[in-house]
Amino acid sequence: MRDADGAEDAAVSRQALNPLFHEPARLALLSALAPAEYADFASLLRITGVSKSALSKHLSALADAGVVEVGKSDTDRRGRRVALTMQGRAAFETYLDALTAIVRDARG
Repeated sequence: MRDADGAEDAAVSRQALNPLFHEPARLALLSALAPAEYADFASLLRITGVSKSALSKHLSALADAGVVEVGKSDTDRRGRRVALTMQGRAAFETYLDALTAIVRDARG
């Protein structure tokens, strides 16, 4: 059983879960970008397992929210590369901290 403080902490953790990040393909995408400076579109396709159009839609939603930047590849004229913004990296860290707290509470 959780005490009143534990219940309050769990509620705060749930509020910190960003619904934009919680979709499985976006979570895989952000998890791949977090330790890297950037990733190319083809790598993200392999990692997420979604179609090109689905990945483009996910990236557009994340870019519109200021979480990622999508730019041209340095090595491939037609290729694109994706990077977390500073804001996106901070928001994803907050999300991971909240998720970790929820899992920790669930395990007692």
